[in-house]
Amino acid sequence: MTTEVATAPAPATPQPEEPPTKSRRSDSWLVTLLAVVLALVIGGLLMAVSDPVVRHDFGYFFSYPQDALKDSWYTIRDAYKALFYGAIYNPDNDGTANSIFAPICGTLWTAAPLICAGLGIALGFRAGLFNIGGQGQVIAGAMASGYIGFAWDGPPFVHVVVAILAGVIGGAFWGFIAGFLKARTGAHEVITTIMLNYVAYYGLSFLITTKSVQSPSNPQTSKHIHGTARLPHLFGADLNVDLGIVLAIAAAVGVWWLLTRSKLGFRLRAVGANPAAARAAGMNVSALTMLGMALAGTLTGLAGTMLSLGGVNQYVVTPQIDNNVGFDAITVALLGRNSPSGVVAAGLLFGALRQGAPTMQTQAGVSGDIVTVIQALIVIFVAAPRLTRAIFRLKGRGRSALAGVSTSLVVATTSVRKTRVPRKVTVGATQIVLGVFGLLVFGLADRSKSVAVYSFSLPTAKYDLGSWHVHARWLAIPLCLVAIVAGVLRLTERLAARWCVTIAVVALLLSFISWSIASDPNGLNVVSLLQGTVFPYAIPLLLGALAGVIGERSGVVNVALEGMLLLGAFAAAFIGSLTGSVWGGVIAGALAGLLVALILSTLAIRYLVDQVIVGVVLNVFILGITNFLFNQVISTNSDKYNSPDYLHVWKVPVLHDIPIIGPVLFEGTLFLYFAYVAVVVVHFALFHTRWGLRTRAVGEHPRAADTVGIRVRRTRYVAVSVAGLIAGLAGAMLILGEGQGNTFNGGNGSSGMSAGAGFIALAIVIFGRWSPKGAVLGALLFGFFTQLQFLIGQASPPVSSDLLLTAPYIATLVAVAGFVGRVRAPAADGQPYTVG
Repeated sequence: MTTEVATAPAPATPQPEEPPTKSRRSDSWLVTLLAVVLALVIGGLLMAVSDPVVRHDFGYFFSYPQDALKDSWYTIRDAYKALFYGAIYNPDNDGTANSIFAPICGTLWTAAPLICAGLGIALGFRAGLFNIGGQGQVIAGAMASGYIGFAWDGPPFVHVVVAILAGVIGGAFWGFIAGFLKARTGAHEVITTIMLNYVAYYGLSFLITTKSVQSPSNPQTSKHIHGTARLPHLFGADLNVDLGIVLAIAAAVGVWWLLTRSKLGFRLRAVGANPAAARAAGMNVSALTMLGMALAGTLTGLAGTMLSLGGVNQYVVTPQIDNNVGFDAITVALLGRNSPSGVVAAGLLFGALRQGAPTMQTQAGVSGDIVTVIQALIVIFVAAPRLTRAIFRLKGRGRSALAGVSTSLVVATTSVRKTRVPRKVTVGATQIVLGVFGLLVFGLADRSKSVAVYSFSLPTAKYDLGSWHVHARWLAIPLCLVAIVAGVLRLTERLAARWCVTIAVVALLLSFISWSIASDPNGLNVVSLLQGTVFPYAIPLLLGALAGVIGERSGVVNVALEGMLLLGAFAAAFIGSLTGSVWGGVIAGALAGLLVALILSTLAIRYLVDQVIVGVVLNVFILGITNFLFNQVISTNSDKYNSPDYLHVWKVPVLHDIPIIGPVLFEGTLFLYFAYVAVVVVHFALFHTRWGLRTRAVGEHPRAADTVGIRVRRTRYVAVSVAGLIAGLAGAMLILGEGQGNTFNGGNGSSGMSAGAGFIALAIVIFGRWSPKGAVLGALLFGFFTQLQFLIGQASPPVSSDLLLTAPYIATLVAVAGFVGRVRAPAADGQPYTVG
């Protein structure tokens, strides 16, 4: 059966590359060099401004300006000198070879995993796949290689080889999952890779708690990797450089050969440039998509292997073993222009910055987070040669140093070939197998003999609806049988596919809940479950998703949602504390989101920088700058700068007393009610106003819109600015709008302030098919499973809390693969527009 697919048109076909003349190559490298200089200058200014002595000097700048200028120079000079000493060469060495070469060897050791992970991301880009799953693939590779390293004894050479192969296979498998879901179900790789990152993180946290993995002396780490599985040091144990750098260079050579000298590489590049044309030429796009993601995962898995077998955490595996390598690899790939040689150079540069950061912090007192800011600034200025030339007043507009980088979030497919196994068979059989599994585990298990309690009122409710006591077995068995019947109906096509999947998922979910809460006297409070689903968990995701919908409806991809939320939270905490006003914090959060939006729109619309590159780099920049300011300024005086007031919960009179739905819909801070209004207003504005028509027009066909008099650029500026305000409010809610006192905290990923909410919101935009209604459904789905895992965790279930934390992400994967499938983005989404 041939499945017709409604998908986005192909992204703009890359223009044929002109021969790389000598002048063009020198122009590109000049832009790169100037970009590095600009980044270092701005980084130095941030160091100076954050120094307390310099800030004091500027208090009397007009009286004695020399003090401020002199101390600023000393701060910048000492910081960069310490960075150089820690990364390249320390002249204050003791004369021994180990002391002389220790910094540069450390740089090579730090750069090796960045190079491998960057190669994996770059290979995905060349195949037309935007792989944000580097973190998950690195973790999978680190865990697989680490497990072989500590659980198996073998001869020295054989042991390390097997451990490396295990890590490579682990990363390849994790990448293959995303490729398989995209090829077979149409699930967007942005959603699947983001979700798989969290599944890998919490999955590793669970594995470390198991007896076969956990260290007897430290419950937070794995057992120590045997010496026979560790990567051998190249120049003795005292110099921190091992076989990893050799493997990284070999991987770069292999990727170069694959992309430029092999038939497979040609096919991958063809699919990345235009999948429809590749299919017309007889290429199996689905197979190449899966293979491309698997190969990308192979390389990032190798990076994880270097982290575990190379001793980054003293030869143990921890949940934080990724050390942000998977995400930094995106900027390495972008700066390296997706070429193997460029990735190696970018990896060495970023490795040097990372290696020197601790020395800069200890010797100069400057937080190492400034390195992240410098990395992001370098990529921004390299990607925006027009901006760089304007700053230095150079002639000529130049060509982007990142020209030809394929980072489109939209991959076109016009049809899917007939598969050997019909979809109804695979899906129906899967539902039957899961139903049988649920019957055995949830229905017939000893735990199911106990009573499950469902409460339908909060303790403070005006009307008590009581609770329902039921033997878990007698509820789980019929529900699992229903799931099996739904699978049979799917096989025989007696019922619509989505109804079959919905029935099976709901039945198995209720069976799991009953089994989990059985024997707990408090059971599960249904009202509390629904209440937490809406507020607070769904609201920031919903606001972030609405911001994404507005921006992308105008044709601007907004990968910077994470940065908008993060800077909004930081500004809300800082300004709210400084002014002592919760409304000051709310306004500051909104303006912070607007600031990010203006930077995004200026670079993407005026300077024509790739929108995905801008979004990714802005996320990195904001993560670095907020952590830098947090460590340099806020954490040392948290009472003054990080103790904001907060909005209190307001219960709507009368409506709050309605059983069940009252506490769910009418009890929250003003952000809850703002979200209601925002959904209605955004939907009405997009689909029932002239502004919305023009916004959608420039997102679908900007040339035609320009022809009828619509100002494309101005329309996009306005849309992205509105989106920034809403996203900034979403960030402010994390601090001020949850009905309790919150403070800003540093960190990144799942441990950071935004905890990846911006990336999840980006996934919800795609999940919801770029509509406000879909955004509501996606946010509620994620909020439901987040609150569910929290409540079930309180019932002492026979499931690890770390595994429960994966529930929202696995549920999103299932929903995307089973319900959403292939999606159609606005036709001009991500495409720059030039007049003429």
